Amino acid sequence: MTWWEAVHLNMTNIMAGFFGGVVNAFVLKRSDPYSIIGSVVVGALVANYLADVASKWTGTSEHVAAFLMGMGGMGIAQGIMEVLKRWRPFSTPVEKNSD
Repeated sequence: MTWWEAVHLNMTNIMAGFFGGVVNAFVLKRSDPYSIIGSVVVGALVANYLADVASKWTGTSEHVAAFLMGMGGMGIAQGIMEVLKRWRPFSTPVEKNSD
């Protein structure tokens, strides 16, 4: 087992996500360096961890799914963060009064 496999990094998916993030930066005309770097890094990370699931869900190859995850990485990450902000796994449901 290589170091990359031990930390669950798939370099093919990371590179596809990286280039998807580059396309995202060009298409959305990101101009400041932090936005460009953010788009590329988040695209690579999202592609690494979600490409397998996305390829099964869409019926495409894992490489295509990784590129698409890279393109939409920022939006996907923002959507996940919004869901997690509202998620309360240990809260008790509010009971309605029978009055």
